[in-house]
Amino acid sequence: MSRMDSSSANGAVAALTAAGVDFRLHQHPPARNFDELHLTGLNIETSAKTLAFTLADGRVVLAAIPGTARLRYPKLAAALGVSRSALRPADEDALAGLGMLPGGVAPFTTAEVTLLIERSLLDLPVLYCGGGSPELSVELSPTALLEVMPGAVVADLCADEPLAQ
Repeated sequence: MSRMDSSSANGAVAALTAAGVDFRLHQHPPARNFDELHLTGLNIETSAKTLAFTLADGRVVLAAIPGTARLRYPKLAAALGVSRSALRPADEDALAGLGMLPGGVAPFTTAEVTLLIERSLLDLPVLYCGGGSPELSVELSPTALLEVMPGAVVADLCADEPLAQ
């Protein structure tokens, strides 16, 4: 298990540490989007990206999907039981409340959130995902992700066609 010193701790790393799961941290040049993912040096085929949203009632929703996939907003809205128009991208203040920065959103936090996980991610042997900042990725098993976030909802969230590589 890897840990960071307290000066660089964030909500994502705190959640992993608190859960006691095995994980590895990877530091790399900032990678804030799909086009910069290659900068991490990690396997894109087993990468997950996490999109953050806020709902009208103030809830924060995280959606973890494969790094090469496209989120289908109607599927996300249906899984949450809300209309598509209720989904708003989380702003920097909402992310700061999770202990995260834009471009480094993780699918785990110590904050109160609703997490949805694309079903296909659970079939991967290992996941590489955001670690709370654009310069940090986390390597862990899908099982560990579910241990960190036991209330996660597993659903079909993605379009059939992947992003162009």
